[in-house]
Amino acid sequence: MAVSASLTIPVTVTNPSGHEAIAAVFLSALGSSDISVDRYAAKVTLRFQFPGDIDPVMRELYRSGLTHSATVALSIGVANPQGGTVDVHGLVERLGELQAVSNVSFDSGVVSATVAAATDAMRSLHDAIVEAGLVPVDMVARGRAS
Repeated sequence: MAVSASLTIPVTVTNPSGHEAIAAVFLSALGSSDISVDRYAAKVTLRFQFPGDIDPVMRELYRSGLTHSATVALSIGVANPQGGTVDVHGLVERLGELQAVSNVSFDSGVVSATVAAATDAMRSLHDAIVEAGLVPVDMVARGRAS
């Protein structure tokens, strides 16, 4: 099962054409969609499929001369499509145990965290989400949950 979540990546752009470069990097990234570049807040928000490889995206940003944070903000709405009990506290606990994850919280149906922008961190996140039996609410709404 592919799990997708919203990632927010802080970036620093020093010239106006940099915003187009950012969009191009994410448009070419496998598994990314719904890309939004906020020029004023210096951040990119996108949907990203797990356990996808975030490393090439970060390397390409760097090669393009764009400064980015070593961490990304994760936001994922969760639900159990089978109607069973959702162990959100177990998920939050599992994520909190991962070295690459910090600031884990659950509020109003959304699990949020700060995650290292590295492939291993994304795979660990994916495993924790799947083990908890959770899927994104948007996937349930679109009938893509399994």
